[in-house]
Amino acid sequence: MATCQHWINTRQTTERLHFLSLIPSEFQVDQLQAIAQQHPEFSALIDQLQAIWPRWQTGFHRLHLALGQISLTLVFGDHTQLSEISGPIDLIYLNLASPTSLTLMHCKQLRRLATAHSVVIGQGNHPLHRQHLAQVGFILPPPSTDDFWVATTRQHRQSSHAAPIEPEAIIIGAGLAGCAMANQLAARGWKIKLIDAQADIASQASGNHIGLCHPTLSRDDNFQARLSRAGFAATQQKLMQLSQQGLRIDFGVDGHLQLAKDQAAATLMQLISTEQPQLHQMVRWLDRQQCQTQLAIDCELGGWWFPEGMWANPYSICNGYINQYHDLIDLQLNTHVNLIRLFDQCWHLYDAEQQLIASSKTLILANATDATRLIPDAQLPLSASLRSVSTLWSGDLPASTFSLSGQSYLTPALAGWRCAGASLVDVQHPQQAEQQNLDDLSQLIGAAVVTSKPVETRLCFRPNSSDRLPLTGQIPQRSHIPHSVDQLFQIPRQPGLYGLLGLGARGITWHVLIAEMLACQLNQEPFAIERCLVAAIDPARFALRELRKSPNHAQKQCRKPANRA
Repeated sequence: MATCQHWINTRQTTERLHFLSLIPSEFQVDQLQAIAQQHPEFSALIDQLQAIWPRWQTGFHRLHLALGQISLTLVFGDHTQLSEISGPIDLIYLNLASPTSLTLMHCKQLRRLATAHSVVIGQGNHPLHRQHLAQVGFILPPPSTDDFWVATTRQHRQSSHAAPIEPEAIIIGAGLAGCAMANQLAARGWKIKLIDAQADIASQASGNHIGLCHPTLSRDDNFQARLSRAGFAATQQKLMQLSQQGLRIDFGVDGHLQLAKDQAAATLMQLISTEQPQLHQMVRWLDRQQCQTQLAIDCELGGWWFPEGMWANPYSICNGYINQYHDLIDLQLNTHVNLIRLFDQCWHLYDAEQQLIASSKTLILANATDATRLIPDAQLPLSASLRSVSTLWSGDLPASTFSLSGQSYLTPALAGWRCAGASLVDVQHPQQAEQQNLDDLSQLIGAAVVTSKPVETRLCFRPNSSDRLPLTGQIPQRSHIPHSVDQLFQIPRQPGLYGLLGLGARGITWHVLIAEMLACQLNQEPFAIERCLVAAIDPARFALRELRKSPNHAQKQCRKPANRA
């Protein structure tokens, strides 16, 4: 609190303060009130914190305070979480109350996060702690009776991702991914040229009247579940803050009911809810009777109820992102990029007549599967499934304010219209797509759908990755990968070329989070998510998997040392 308040009082530039805090999982936000009573000067910050405090206390949570001046990342857990934190960290506060609270391995992780100018302010003088810190490269003052001490570092460790020299970039694609990326970089003072081939923003996969946003769960809490949970929280916080700033965003936090598709799914969903009680505020299992009593929904098997499940209009979101920083985001529509080339350390974009469109040292591809056309050598495993979404007059459907999903989905109403879908389109018979959506919807709500107004059905390609996770980060340079590579950081990257791709069916849920993650990478800021999640969405992960399966790599791993005389 003292650090954040000092930053607000003395901040002179457009820089933001990143503050990362390890806190115990049992910490309750109500405890902040005691601080507010002792330090009234922190009251405004505490009020903001209480309004956006995480509903579930597991994993990483990034909270934006003081109109974006401060990014507070809460990490629930102990020092074992240090291995998942990214740097650089300039100032480290250490409260070493317990002699066993900081091991040598923890100190190595702290050293990994430090820079040449990092400072450690510690409390406690246990000899073992001092020994561990000195052993990994921190310079400590001589022992004294003073409980507080200051340590510095010995040498600088270079980052694997060099920050661009000039804070300007070109982004191809003005859908949710591209507009969110433009917004995140503009918030950091970057000048952005946002290019799209269509006549308007949010015209392709982001062009539906309404999209849904809620987390997903898995029994093993896999990468997809953790990413969707963090993404859901990031999207909710972002849309609410944009709305509070006077930007028109059409969205609602009206709840979502995900119905079990069959008895096996119902059993699994109940089991997950039982095994993960820490997520009770995010999701609850409701049986058939509870669905009837609490939601007036008659279903056979029950389902997951997400009380804060959201719906949103993607066009209004994209428009809000651009309008928030309209002086820094230059939108260029009706511009088809036919070719990109790198020379003189700059990416050059050309149209079909080989005329130069624009150039920049930093190029970000947020144009879904079209990225594979521009960078075929990267061999990104992106595909597109043709889906259909039908827009129906709300008066023709049972009244409800929340969204519903199962074999298909149904959104709440916006301007009198609701969306249903998104069935896979038979490319040989696309005219059947609308009837398929109506049939699926009838099965979902348990009643035949009779329409009194024309139904509008929209076909669009949904961009997917082979493992159903986004591709976010610097694009690999496959032709230069040696067989000795074992880790992601060893894979060479194409200079200044980044991707924000493969959002699939969960674009609204995780577009804010992954755009902020890439913005942090470009600006050398700590990430908002765990390092393992950053690796899970790295575009180079597929190249590394293939390399590990190659015969040459297997021989390298199994090779025995030669006999020497």
